[in-house]
Amino acid sequence: MRRSVLCCLALVLATAACKREPSFDERYAGASKAIAQKAHELDTEMARRATEASEAAVEPSGAPRS
Repeated sequence: MRRSVLCCLALVLATAACKREPSFDERYAGASKAIAQKAHELDTEMARRATEASEAAVEPSGAPRS
């Protein structure tokens, strides 16, 4: 009797510890957020490099290099 109660209790605890798998919409939202964040980081980096390149293309006198 005691053994069956312990087995049932263990089964209930094991079932309660299981997490449900995220739905498609939840996974899609997470992936979309990650992609948007990475795109923003890439845009920022490209803008920084473009600014550096344009500054490097101008000589200290203010005249563009030929």
